[in-house]
Amino acid sequence: MKLVMNATREAVLKVLKGATEPMTLNEIANAMGVEKVNTGTTNAMVANGVIRKVGTKRVPRVTYVEVATYEMGEEPTAEAEKEGH
Repeated sequence: MKLVMNATREAVLKVLKGATEPMTLNEIANAMGVEKVNTGTTNAMVANGVIRKVGTKRVPRVTYVEVATYEMGEEPTAEAEKEGH
C-alpha cells in the first residue's frame, strides 16, 4: 500500500532528519510544536519503510488521578447543629 505523505508525516520526517538520536513520539510531537503524534501516523510510516522503530526508551511518567474538590456551601443553622449535621 502506497503511503500518502501529508503535512504531519512531512513534519515527522523533518524532525527525525534533524535528530541526533532516536526519538519517542512525545519528543517528536514537542519538536513539531503539537500536543501529540498519533501512533497510526508513525505505524504507517514504519510499515512503508519511511522510518524505522529502533528500540525502546525508559522515560519518566506523571500519572494523574481524579480527586474530589470542595467549596463552601451554606452556613449551618443552629437547628442543624443541634441535629448533628
